[in-house]
Amino acid sequence: MTVAEALVDINYVLRGIDDDAPTFGTEEASQWVAAINRVKRRLFRNSKVLFDETWEVKSLGAITVSATPSYNTDATLIAASDEVYAVDTNSNKVYYQMTNPRRRTKTGRQFYLAGMNPKVLYCSNAIVATEDIVGGTLHLPGYYMPADVTLSTDTIPLPDADWGVMAVAAEIAFNDITYEDKSADLNAKANELYMQMVRTNRRNTYNTPKAIPTNVNRIHGTERY
Repeated sequence: MTVAEALVDINYVLRGIDDDAPTFGTEEASQWVAAINRVKRRLFRNSKVLFDETWEVKSLGAITVSATPSYNTDATLIAASDEVYAVDTNSNKVYYQMTNPRRRTKTGRQFYLAGMNPKVLYCSNAIVATEDIVGGTLHLPGYYMPADVTLSTDTIPLPDADWGVMAVAAEIAFNDITYEDKSADLNAKANELYMQMVRTNRRNTYNTPKAIPTNVNRIHGTERY
């Protein structure tokens, strides 16, 4: 669904056939487009649900020798994967575990995120000149925020455009005294579509339950030789 089509649908949901949809570029249309973008950002920032549509792998640039390696992530990062990988000079992928800053260990190589605007990906130990990854590239898989819509021909970046239409209409109604009596019903319909959208996002995951993460240090004296 394009922005122009969404404006028409929102108008039908909100006003029926009592009035025409606002023309793209007018003040009212700009307010509705801003609402579309807010609804989109609110959906994908929900920490309880990560939508598959936002999954990407983004390059963080070249790997160089450094005593304290760090890489700026893309500003649109929502949530990182549990692994980051390097593509070395032989085109081989080398995977590393992601962890939290407070859980990083003194042994082995791990990566962790810290800071903001943008988040920075830190490496837990130095990268030295003899490593094959030097000269390669670092990649961070994860969930990234789709760009805001700005043109009438832009496609609405939502898993279910009908949910977006209903959610935007509910928000507009809530902030407009003319339609505020419709807000609760529109919001209820949006919530119903939201639950269907979440169930669709979880499809094909019931037989592949998540592994329980562990981060346990070995007890001294129990090493196998």
